[in-house]
Amino acid sequence: MSEVRLNFIGVNWAIVLLVYALDHPDPIGSSLILCRIRGYIIHTCSMCFRYTLMFLCADRYALCNFHVNIRALSRPQIAYRSIGFITIFWIIISVHLLIWESIENGRCGVYGIYGQIFGFYVLIFTGIIPISVMIIFGILLTKALRQVRTRIQPLNGYNRLNARDMKLIKLVLTEVIIYILCTLTYPLMTIYMTVTNSTTLNKTIQRKQIESFINFITMSLLLYLNYNTTFYVHFLTSKAYRNEVKQFLFKLIRKSNELPQNQQIGMTMTKKVLTLQQVRITNTTI
Repeated sequence: MSEVRLNFIGVNWAIVLLVYALDHPDPIGSSLILCRIRGYIIHTCSMCFRYTLMFLCADRYALCNFHVNIRALSRPQIAYRSIGFITIFWIIISVHLLIWESIENGRCGVYGIYGQIFGFYVLIFTGIIPISVMIIFGILLTKALRQVRTRIQPLNGYNRLNARDMKLIKLVLTEVIIYILCTLTYPLMTIYMTVTNSTTLNKTIQRKQIESFINFITMSLLLYLNYNTTFYVHFLTSKAYRNEVKQFLFKLIRKSNELPQNQQIGMTMTKKVLTLQQVRITNTTI
């Protein structure tokens, strides 16, 4: 649920302003306050999403581990505290965007020395750390799953994982693979654009067009696609999740059908009350 909320906030805050700018003057490129707030919210939500997914990998590995002490780390209390710590941490760390993000030539972004530092910052905290940790725990998790399947006798009172845990582990691994595919080029493109914008003064029109297209693919399409795949991954791989979605949709349909009926009942009751009042008035006048 925390992933869904973070994705919902970050993606909608980014896309709504982009869609609005298609037929109207771009508010992001003209308002420094809006530029910085937008960058801060998107960056905070995206970083919280990345490190929450990273924590999920570690949590699922702890759940599959045969050592009691490691398996004890997979508890709801630890999960809630970890997600809370991740959220507070990135809310504080991302404040630099509220201070140094700027507008140049009508475009909101990071420029100058801060832009160069931000490029390496993105490479480390968006690329190297989360991708490395996810790959490591993904490999460990895959090995642990094989051990669970091959082990017949329980060890130290450890029972085999139930079907729900196995499905959740597969979902996490699928999300990790999609994250790596969608995010791997983002930090590299950020560093390239930062370095070339600072060192190369005269770029040809063709080079700018190619860079703009690659920039759109890596830093817009794939990046936003990564935040929107959680629902589809769960819907396609989990039968229980599909049933929950169906039940939710059925409830919405029932409520939408009940509203006109309640309105009709209310109107008929109002008419009856008005009729009774008219009858009483006529009786009193007589």
